[in-house]
Amino acid sequence: MTAFFVPGVAAASDSEELYEGICESAREGTGQQPQSRRIFKLSFRRDGVDLEAEVGRPDPVAGHTVLAILDFGRGAPYLIHSSSRAGSAEQVLVDKPVYAVTEFTH
Repeated sequence: MTAFFVPGVAAASDSEELYEGICESAREGTGQQPQSRRIFKLSFRRDGVDLEAEVGRPDPVAGHTVLAILDFGRGAPYLIHSSSRAGSAEQVLVDKPVYAVTEFTH
């Protein structure tokens, strides 16, 4: 199990602030409130290919570093929020069901 972090952020308080900003941006963009669970890894199928998104690693869909994976609740998709080195954000929706969800430790 892995303790919660946001890649590229050293201080825990800064990680919390950035994560909350990602959640707020996702809420504004989708009109749905992300669940409180903090997801480290998501295994899923997209376009007939098995993929895995993990915080801190390149997103298998967009190729940018995964900063957060959000769950919008039962029946709603997951959102993979990633960022390029240039700082541009990319968000990819992943429909349910998925193969596996690994949460951060508390």
